[in-house]
Amino acid sequence: MNQEQLLKHHQAICNEAFELMKKKNHDYAGKDGTTPFANFEKAEMMGLCSTEAGMMVRILDKISRITTYIDAGELKVENEGYSDAVIDLINYLVLFSGYIKSKETARLKPVKFPQRTG
Repeated sequence: MNQEQLLKHHQAICNEAFELMKKKNHDYAGKDGTTPFANFEKAEMMGLCSTEAGMMVRILDKISRITTYIDAGELKVENEGYSDAVIDLINYLVLFSGYIKSKETARLKPVKFPQRTG
């Protein structure tokens, strides 16, 4: 693979990840999309772990599948090859990044106090 082919591959895999993110986030966050991290936040609400730790567990799941592929040369679950794990990993990392960014943005918002009258 040369550089041009690699860049085309990058664009194609990112487009595939983007389309899958839209579909899966609809299913997990609801059609209005107001809570894109809802399935991860549920783990925190249940007292299981932080939202970030829940995300890391899913990321490590995908790394484990890729490691198995590297070690065994194959994956046994049909319709879920190494490329599916790569796409999922991309999306989990984007979700993680978005969640952290939303927390940082929320911290930086100025607090608005009600105006006193009279």
